[in-house]
Amino acid sequence: MPPTDDDNGFRRQRFTDAGGADYTAIFRSEYSGRDDVGATATVTEAFATEGTRYEYFLIGDADLTLRTMNAHGGSRGGVIGPRDDHVLFWLQQGRLEMHFADRSRVIEPGTPYIASASEAYRFASEGTVYNGVHISDAFLRKTAAELGFRMPTGPVLFDQQDERIARHGPLRRLLGEVSPTLMDDRVRGAMRTALNRRLATVVLDTFPVRDRGDDVPTASRIRDAIAFIEEHARDRPSVPAIAAAAGLSERGLQEVFARTLGVTPNGFLRDHRLDEVRRELLRGASPNSVLEVARAWRFTNPSRFALAYRARFGEDPSATLRASTSQRPDGRSSWRIRRAVAYIEAHLDGACSVADIAAAAGLRPRRLQQLFREERGTTPSALLRELRDRRRSGGWPDRRS
Repeated sequence: MPPTDDDNGFRRQRFTDAGGADYTAIFRSEYSGRDDVGATATVTEAFATEGTRYEYFLIGDADLTLRTMNAHGGSRGGVIGPRDDHVLFWLQQGRLEMHFADRSRVIEPGTPYIASASEAYRFASEGTVYNGVHISDAFLRKTAAELGFRMPTGPVLFDQQDERIARHGPLRRLLGEVSPTLMDDRVRGAMRTALNRRLATVVLDTFPVRDRGDDVPTASRIRDAIAFIEEHARDRPSVPAIAAAAGLSERGLQEVFARTLGVTPNGFLRDHRLDEVRRELLRGASPNSVLEVARAWRFTNPSRFALAYRARFGEDPSATLRASTSQRPDGRSSWRIRRAVAYIEAHLDGACSVADIAAAAGLRPRRLQQLFREERGTTPSALLRELRDRRRSGGWPDRRS
């Protein structure tokens, strides 16, 4: 199939080192920039060390493309200048350093990151598995205008997602829903544009845009709504109260929750209360009574509570409590997290990705990250680094001896 056609520049391409694709040429082609902002116009100094194996895949049109990069066996780096599109991505594995003019960031698996189109940066990475979305700046501005969002007249600069929003994964939820369709070569024209618009809308809803004068970004409003719900969940606040706390109308609140989180505000509140019940059961906070915990979170109908809990977590609340207390002698970490920690301790000397740890614990990577934060106040990657540092300093036994 030819790489491009007349359907808004639709293309599907795969580059690999095995197929003879040059790493530098890939980035000069796919991260092309412009020279009207006084910075590097395209990729420079790009490199891949000897022995690096890589595969770069993309599918989409001129407005939005889905992309993946799987690189291993070496390191990569270079300088990427201002571009015509914003780059939103997640690392599934590996580590990436990004150095901008005014800051540096270390990107690790599990957290979404957005690089604004107008910003140049230097990057260095090792062993990365990357999923990304490239959104045209022109298409993003057009979508914002259709939604009535105020945008700066100059460059569009994004701030990163607030942690409260990021941990609910609104973009991942939507990508999981629309990616199978976007990966279909037959989906072009108006249907693809409609799906692209849904993704662009969630980006605008969940990543604050700087330099908008006195206008408060929608991303800040949904953050405030989530914060209010989490802080007042025991009181079961009403939709009008949540909307007032976020500075939105009730209708506006319903709309932004539907398009970003795929749930109503009341549904989000219920799910959060269920999550808190589960957290307390896993911690053994009230080991003698499931209903005691449920009542504390304002679940007054035992039958409806049990049905809702089973639908959300795939098990009865009593089963959660039994598994937690029977396999958690320290009263703190659930058995799955203890299994994950044991796997980390046994693999300090070799490869140990988040995906590997999650598989050992019988969890999805996202759920593993969530449970680690809830039960240990850290992440699997942070614990791995801590234990390796302790070993190097002599504070952790070397299992090789």
